[in-house]
Amino acid sequence: MKVTVVRSGGFAGIEQRAESDSVSDPMLARLVDRVDLSAVPPPGRIPDQFLYDIDIDGDTATVGEAQLQGPLRELVHHVLGRAR
Repeated sequence: MKVTVVRSGGFAGIEQRAESDSVSDPMLARLVDRVDLSAVPPPGRIPDQFLYDIDIDGDTATVGEAQLQGPLRELVHHVLGRAR
């Protein structure tokens, strides 16, 4: 399974992109099992907020940082953290 996260927006508008694959990241599958992309609320219209485009094996969602909570937050931070 492959997960891609793209963070965009914010005050400076700098984009950060990261990918992770369950073959090289055993924890990824456990995090993905706890996420339901179909339940992700649409991003609110908040100036300068970060937006996160999340792709889990072709299933996609966009979420604003204000709605980024719980297991979805853990997944996003895990994937972006591995890119550093």
